[in-house]
Amino acid sequence: MSDDKKDKIIYGLIIAVFILIANFAYSNNIGGIFDKSEKITLVDEGDLSDKDNNIDSNTEESTNDSIKKVYISGEINKPGVYQIKDGDRLEDLINEAGGLTDKASDKTLNLAQRLDDQMKFYIPNIDEENSLENIDPNQSASQSPSKTTELININTASKEELMTLPNIGDKRADAIIEYRNANKFEKIEDIKNVTGIGDKFYEALKDLITI
Repeated sequence: MSDDKKDKIIYGLIIAVFILIANFAYSNNIGGIFDKSEKITLVDEGDLSDKDNNIDSNTEESTNDSIKKVYISGEINKPGVYQIKDGDRLEDLINEAGGLTDKASDKTLNLAQRLDDQMKFYIPNIDEENSLENIDPNQSASQSPSKTTELININTASKEELMTLPNIGDKRADAIIEYRNANKFEKIEDIKNVTGIGDKFYEALKDLITI
């Protein structure tokens, strides 16, 4: 056998041995040891700090959302914004704000009112309370009619006579005349059908009018 053939046979055997070794290593996952190391990942410290910051900010936002505040002004010793707790009432807020001033009016205050977030309270002055009373327009102060024992006939009275009645001014007198021209008053209660005259006005008129 020639030397060239011997070399080729030797090279072929060497290659076959390498192939067998490679197949053996692959089938037994010898390289898996190195694969596992490649699967280990490092977490950047910056990512960790960002996550911590997010947790802190979320906690802070949650805390802020749970805070409730109200505003009180007017005749109070320490007006301003105050933080409240669940179950607090107006009396607690007034005490926290130093109490009412000597000029405060407490007529309309409900000290037992339960407080809630973003409420606003204004404590009025005594003089202001007297000048800004809530008056129902249907409860205007009655005016005294002209001194006479005669009742006002709402079907025949002149405009001037109608205006002597309580709460009857220029416009209501015109409305009464306009109504009776179209619909004669059959009973004194019919005056409640006139625009601007309701039950409360009628109560002030009923003993002073006739048909």
